[in-house]
Amino acid sequence: MAATRSSRVDAVDVARGVALVGMMFVHLGPRWVGQDPPVGQMIASGRAAPLFAMLAGVALSLVHRRDPHGAGSARATGIRALVLIVMGLSLGSLDRMPVYVILAFYGLMIVVALPVRGMSACSLIGLGLAWAVVVPVLLLWLQIEHAPVVSDQAEWSDLSPPWSLVTELVVWGAYPAAVWFAYVLIGLGVGRLDLSQPRIALGLLGGGAVLLGGSLGIGSVAIARGAFDDRYVQGWRQLFVRAAYPYEPATWRELWLVGEHTSRPLNVVGAIGSALLVVGLCALLARLPWARIVLLPLRAAGTMTLTLYTIHVLWSWRLAIHADASDDPTAQLGSYGDWAVQVVVLLVVAALWQRYLGRGPLETVVRLVSVSLWQVRRRINAPAQVPGR
Repeated sequence: MAATRSSRVDAVDVARGVALVGMMFVHLGPRWVGQDPPVGQMIASGRAAPLFAMLAGVALSLVHRRDPHGAGSARATGIRALVLIVMGLSLGSLDRMPVYVILAFYGLMIVVALPVRGMSACSLIGLGLAWAVVVPVLLLWLQIEHAPVVSDQAEWSDLSPPWSLVTELVVWGAYPAAVWFAYVLIGLGVGRLDLSQPRIALGLLGGGAVLLGGSLGIGSVAIARGAFDDRYVQGWRQLFVRAAYPYEPATWRELWLVGEHTSRPLNVVGAIGSALLVVGLCALLARLPWARIVLLPLRAAGTMTLTLYTIHVLWSWRLAIHADASDDPTAQLGSYGDWAVQVVVLLVVAALWQRYLGRGPLETVVRLVSVSLWQVRRRINAPAQVPGR
């Protein structure tokens, strides 16, 4: 049983490490400025962040089952969510922040997930797939009917008025929670599965491949039939473009977009597919005897993603400020070098930190605030036990 639990948790940690490295690549790697998108962007952009969101659901499910009255309780989860929202708004408020910080959206989604986390795996996955198709259509309809809303970072200034922040997090922001909740639902369902079983891992791998391949296939057919107008690049590149909204009015043609962060049905279904594929592959790799050694840096990074993500955001912010001040016109285009340096440094730090100190620093603070302090207070306030009773 211990080995089963270990391989299941290892698979999730490795997948979180992959998601982190992918998000770092999207933020730091070469950008699409020529005719063709960079290969790395085609692989990671619009897929790493959804994988991160899905794994939030997986972690929420696992923690709730493992420690329902402690770290997995509704109270502790709510406190963690509040901390994430505060951190997200604080990072987003930094001047010239180049990264769309996901933490506030992440915090909101895990709170909304609390009422449904007790559902069965099949119900959660089925609901998540339905959500991935229906809600993006509703969002597109809203964007067509509503005047364009240009949303930048989720930051403290959005609290004036308060409902401005709510609408940004739910609908208009970079990671609209109304749509992205589909990833969390799927993750909750996956978290209820036994990932240590090869048939489950293979099922996730195969199902993910079908969803990803299907979304790309339908998008390719739409391209071949001329579904897009002159606002978009031509040919296969249309599979990777962003929506023209909010800088141009949305149209129903965008229903067939597959590209990164468009929040259209094919985009969301395809991102679910790629996330399931990664989780299934990581679950299979976690069973191999050499996996714990070879994948140690990724697994260590996956245990402290909040800390490493925060460092990555601040590091990227400093790089962006330096690029703005540089006379080099290519400084703002991203590079493999910046990404590789940051990956190597953060993975090495994660491996050493886990080896000698254990839980990550921000993870320790969040646990202290959400669980440990509450337990101490409860023990202090508990009535004294009378000996002999």
